[in-house]
Amino acid sequence: MLSRRFGLLAILVASSGAATYTEEKDVVVLTPENFKPFIKEHPVALVEFYAPWCGHCKALEPKWAEAAAKAKKLSPPVPLAKVDADAHGDLAGEYDVSGYPTIKLFRDGEAEEYNGAREVDGILSHLKKITTYKPPTRVKTTDELAAAAGKKATVLGLFRMPVAASAAYKTFKALSWELAEHDIAFAYSADYSAPPVLPLTADGKKPAVPGLALVQMAAGGPPLAKATMGVPRKKEEFTEEAIVSWLNSNGVEAKIAEKEEEPEKNYSENEGEEGSEGYGGHDYD
Repeated sequence: MLSRRFGLLAILVASSGAATYTEEKDVVVLTPENFKPFIKEHPVALVEFYAPWCGHCKALEPKWAEAAAKAKKLSPPVPLAKVDADAHGDLAGEYDVSGYPTIKLFRDGEAEEYNGAREVDGILSHLKKITTYKPPTRVKTTDELAAAAGKKATVLGLFRMPVAASAAYKTFKALSWELAEHDIAFAYSADYSAPPVLPLTADGKKPAVPGLALVQMAAGGPPLAKATMGVPRKKEEFTEEAIVSWLNSNGVEAKIAEKEEEPEKNYSENEGEEGSEGYGGHDYD
């Protein structure tokens, strides 16, 4: 008989029959024995590394359980799991866990820092984005731009290669994530061997490179740049907030959520039963 001290306890058997997972209040309990099979079997999963004495872990526990129950109903469902890092220090160390609670996002077996909210609604919103988000589409022709845009308002980023080294592109991509649930398409154009796709403005001018163009698909004609925004010389002024303001001023409704203020981490290994409130100045991983 399953122990009552776990509250709601369930056993999940993987469809392959290869691994068995215990759940406590809809949260999968992971150990060194079942961790790798679990991560391999789930394209997306959130894993909390916690310590039983940690005060912030105790505060997160009911929220994590509620989010886990609701995340099962997402399409596709996303499991939430937990690892007792005190009991399984080697496993926690493998993923560079140094304070509690630490939350890791596992996507296709690879660990990433989870930078989302810790409240139930915020966790669910973050998971919905993860499962539906598509990064900006690279386009090389106006036909590809038209296909990427469809009937949505479309923000076309114009960059120089390599985009991986472009701070402006990183801001652009980060904004596409923040606005993933808006009815806005994001595409970009950049190339070594040929000029990027440059939709002209209504008065026949080319948008600046690097910069942005708010693209309007003209019936039977090439796409037009309804509005443009160049990257300022002070690149630190090219922010997500500045782009959102530009979109709003040009009739595209966009809003990014305020960053959630996160509690401190617990770092001490010599806590009392109730735990401390951390040492200050440390953010979640």
